[in-house]
Amino acid sequence: MSSSALVGREPERDLLTAAVASAGEGRGSSVFVLGEPGIGKSRLVEETAAAAIGSGFRVLRGRAASAGRAVPLRPLAEAVFSGLRGEGAPGDGDLGPYEPLLSRLCGLAPQDGAPLVGYAEAVLRLLESLGRSGGCVLVLEDLHDADADTLTIVDYLTDNLPGRRAVLLATLRGGPGPALDLAEAAASRRTARTLRLAGLGPAHTAELAARCLGHDDAGQVPEAVLDRLHAVSEGVPFVVEELLTAMVDSGSLVRRRGDGWAVTGSLDSGVPATVAAAVLQRVDRLGPPGVALLEAAAVLGRRFPVDIAARVAGIDRPTALRRLRQAAHAHLVTDGATAEEPGWHSFRHALTADAITHRLLPAERAALCLAAADAIESADATGPLPRGAGRAGETDGLIGGDPGDDLYRLAAELCVTGGQRARAAVLLTRAGRQAVLRGALLTAVELLDRGLELTADAADAPPEAVAGLLEELLGTLVLTGDVRRVPELGDRLDRVLTVWGAPPARRAAGFLIRARAAATAQQWEAGLTSVRRARELLGAEPDPASRAALDSVAAHLVLNSQRPDRLESARALAEGAVATAEAVGLPEVSCKALNMLGYCLRPLDLAETEKVFERLVATADAHALPVWRIRGLLELGVLDRIRITGTDRLLAARRAAEETGAVLMTAWADMHLAQAHVLRDEQDQALEAAGRLRTTARRLRLGEVQLIGVGVDAIIAASRGEREKLRAALHAMEGALAGRSAGALWGYADTSVWGWAQGICSLLREEPDRALAEFTEADRAMRALPSTRGVTGFLGPYLLLRTVRGAAGWAELDGAVADRLSQVHWDRPFAGWSRAVLLGREGRAGEAAKAAEEALAGTDAIPLARHLCLRLGASAALADGWGHPVEWLSAAEQFFHDRGTTRVAAACRALLRESGSPVSRRRQGHGTIPQELRRAGVTAREYEVLRLLGRGLGNQEIAEHLFLSPRTVEKHLASLRNRTDRSGRAALIALARRYTDGQ
Repeated sequence: MSSSALVGREPERDLLTAAVASAGEGRGSSVFVLGEPGIGKSRLVEETAAAAIGSGFRVLRGRAASAGRAVPLRPLAEAVFSGLRGEGAPGDGDLGPYEPLLSRLCGLAPQDGAPLVGYAEAVLRLLESLGRSGGCVLVLEDLHDADADTLTIVDYLTDNLPGRRAVLLATLRGGPGPALDLAEAAASRRTARTLRLAGLGPAHTAELAARCLGHDDAGQVPEAVLDRLHAVSEGVPFVVEELLTAMVDSGSLVRRRGDGWAVTGSLDSGVPATVAAAVLQRVDRLGPPGVALLEAAAVLGRRFPVDIAARVAGIDRPTALRRLRQAAHAHLVTDGATAEEPGWHSFRHALTADAITHRLLPAERAALCLAAADAIESADATGPLPRGAGRAGETDGLIGGDPGDDLYRLAAELCVTGGQRARAAVLLTRAGRQAVLRGALLTAVELLDRGLELTADAADAPPEAVAGLLEELLGTLVLTGDVRRVPELGDRLDRVLTVWGAPPARRAAGFLIRARAAATAQQWEAGLTSVRRARELLGAEPDPASRAALDSVAAHLVLNSQRPDRLESARALAEGAVATAEAVGLPEVSCKALNMLGYCLRPLDLAETEKVFERLVATADAHALPVWRIRGLLELGVLDRIRITGTDRLLAARRAAEETGAVLMTAWADMHLAQAHVLRDEQDQALEAAGRLRTTARRLRLGEVQLIGVGVDAIIAASRGEREKLRAALHAMEGALAGRSAGALWGYADTSVWGWAQGICSLLREEPDRALAEFTEADRAMRALPSTRGVTGFLGPYLLLRTVRGAAGWAELDGAVADRLSQVHWDRPFAGWSRAVLLGREGRAGEAAKAAEEALAGTDAIPLARHLCLRLGASAALADGWGHPVEWLSAAEQFFHDRGTTRVAAACRALLRESGSPVSRRRQGHGTIPQELRRAGVTAREYEVLRLLGRGLGNQEIAEHLFLSPRTVEKHLASLRNRTDRSGRAALIALARRYTDGQ
C-alpha cells in the first residue's frame, strides 16, 4: 500500500529541484530536510535525486543510521564508495593528492593520521570531479544518527559547496542534537537552507490514500476509511500506508469486482489504532522462528548483521535468510544486503524496529541484548564476521577493513541496555581504539568519554578496565591536539593504577602520555616533570622500549626548554633513543628520535644532519611508514634550501606528499618552496607557492598553517621592499600569537620572519640604521632558539652591515660563527665580503679584491644576496681604495633598477657620482618594461619597438610611429633577438603578443 506519486510536497520538491538546477549551473548549496519519522523526508529527497539522474547528474548516497551508536564516517564512506566505481568514476590523476585520502576513507588503504579536514577536502574534490560534466548530488540520510567526524565534514561541505556544480541534500529528524545545531548554524551563515516537513492536510491525506489504493480520485475511497485515517495518522504518510495495509490484510477493506473499495467490517475493532500494532500483526504472521529473528534484529538496530541475529534467535543462516525473504515480502525489511555491506540487512523503516522492541518486556529486552552482546564477542573471538558468505569480488566493508570493528560499539550499547555497564565500558574502549585507527578521532573521544561515564556509575568496574579506558582516551586527546584535559585525566589514571597496584611500568606509561601532551601544548618544564616521574617509576634499569620512548620525547622537551645545555643534552637523548629503538625494533620511535636528532645537529653541522635525515627516510621506507618518509624527504629539501638554495628535493617531497594524500605535508613543502624562491629572487614562483599554501590552509581550515602563510607573505613583501604589507602581515601574526611567550612566538614563525624579513626590507628601502636595529633584535631572540641558530639567513647581511660600520672584526669571522655562515648559501657571500672589507681596511687591497670576487662564486642562484653584497661592500671599497667599486656599483644599480628596487638603485647612482664616475640616464618608461625583459637588458626604446611589432606593424610603420629610421628599427629588432634569444621575426611577434595578452 504505497503511492507511486509524491503527494502534497510540490512546493518542497520545487525548492529541492531548484537547488539541484542551480548546482548544475555552478551555484552549489546545501539543503537540510527536517521532520519526524515517517513524514516523508527520504521519499522527497529520493524523488529529487531520481529527477537529477534523469537530467544527467551523478548521485551519491550514504545513510548515517547504524547499529548501536554512530559508526565513524560511515555515511560519507558509503557515498564515496559509490562515486569511485562504475561509469563516470574519476580517472587517474583527476583528484590529485586527495585520491589516496578517499581510498583510506573507504577502507581500501591503511590510515596514516591525515587531518579530518583532509578527508573533507577530498570529498569536496570528488563532488567537483563528478559534477564537472553534468553536476553532482550528494544525498546523506539520517544525519541525526551521524558521528561527530561526519558532522564536521558535512559542516565543511556546506561552507565550500557554493560556487561549485554540486549540491548536498541531507535528511534528519527535527529534535535537538548536534545535527540540528549544524543545520541551523549553516542556515544562519547563509551557506545552507533548512526545510521542515509538516504533516499532510486532510485533502492531501485523502489523495495519498486514493493513490495507495490505485486511484487518482479521493472520491473512490470509502468515507469511513478517510475518517479513520484523519483521526489516527496526523498526516504522516508512513502511518497512512501502514494503516491501509492493516485494513486490507484484516479483510476490513476489500476491492470490489468492478472498481473501488468497500468496507466489510468494523474499522475500529479490526484495524490497529497505531502503526506499531499494524506492524506487529505482520510480524506475528511469520511464525515463531521469524518472530525470534526479527526481535533479535530489532535490538541490534535498524541495520543489523544477519549472522548475529541468527545466533541470538537460535537458527542457522539458511533458515534466517528464508525468514528474511518472508519479512521482505511483508514489507518489514528491505529486499536484501547491499554490495557495500554484504551480510547486513535493514528494517524498512526505523519505526518498524521500534515497534518490535517496544513490545518486549524489560526483562526480555535485557536478555536479548546480552545474548546479542555475547554473540558479537563470541564471533569476534572465533574470527572476523563474514560480510557476505564468501561471495567473490566483494569488499570487506567500509572504513577500516575488519568487519567486526563496527560491532564493538553495538555490543557496548547492548550491555548498557542489559545492565552490564562495566562490560560496556570495556567494549567502548575497543571501539574507541578502532575509531582512532580509522582516523575518526572526534568519534573516538566521544566513545571513550561515554565509556568513562559508564565507569563512574558502575561500582563493579574493574580498575584495570578503567585504566585501559583512561590510557586510550589520553592517547587520543594527544592525537587531536586538544590536551587541556590531559593533566586532570592523567592524575585520575595514576590514582586508579596506584589503587589497583599496577606495575610501575604501567604507571610510567601514563606519565609518558602526559609528557607528549605537554610537548604538544609547548609546556616544556611540565613535560620534563612527567618524564622525571616516569624515570623514577622505572628505576635505574628501565626496559629498552620504555627508555627509548622517554628519551625521544625528552629530547623534544629539552631542546625547546630554556636550559643552558639544552642543545647538547637534547642531542645525547636523541642519540640514545635512536640506538635503543633500533636495537629493540621500534621503527616509529626510531623515526621520531632521528627527526629530533636532525634538529639538534642542524645548527652545528649540516652535512651530519643530512646523514641523519637520510637514515630517517631509509628507516621509514623499510618499515612502511609513509608519513615519516615524507617528513624525512621534506627535511632533506629544507637542507638543500639552506645549503644551496635548491628546490629539487623540496619538489620531490611535495610530489611524494601529493601521491600519498598527505595534505598537511604538501602545505609545509609549499612554505619552504616559497622561501627558497624568495631567496633565489624568483618572485613569480614564490607567489605561486604562497598561493597554494594559502589556498590549502583556508580550504582545510588549518589555522596554524594559515598563520605560517601570513609569515610567508611577510617574507615576500620584504623581498620587494613593501613596508606596509610587511607591517600588516607581522601585525596579524602578533595578534594571533598574543599571550604566548616570546620564545614560542619567535620559534613559531622562525626568526626568518622578524629577522630576515624586517632587516632585508629596510635594506631594500635604503634604511641601514633601521636594518641594523632589526637584525640586532633578531639575533638576541635567536639565541634562545637552538633549533634555528645559524640557519636563518639573516646573520650574513647582519655581519656585513656591522663590518662596514666598524662594529665587527676578525673575532667574529673565526671559529664556530664562520663555520656556520659558510654552510648557509645565502649567508656565505656576506661572510666573504665581510672578510674582504676587513682586509681592505688593513690596506691589503689585493687580498681584499680577491676575497670579494671569491665570495661572489656560486651566487648566480641568489642574485639578491649577490647584489646586496655589492651595494654594501662597494661603499667600503670606495672609502678604503681597493677592488672595483665602480664596476660593482654599476652592476648593483642595474640589478636593483631592473627589479624595481628604486631606492637602492638611486643610492648606487649617488655613490657613483661621488666617485666621479659617469652615470647613465634612465630613459622615461623604463619602469613599464616587464621584469623578465628588464633582466634580459631590453631598453625602453626596444620595448616600444617590440610592442608595435606585436600589433602587426612593419619596419617602415614602426619607424614612422617612433620618428626613427628603418635602419634604426632593424638594429633594435636585432638587439631584441639577441637579448631574448629569439631566432626570427615570427618568434619576436609571438613574444610581443604574450605581453599584449597579459601573460
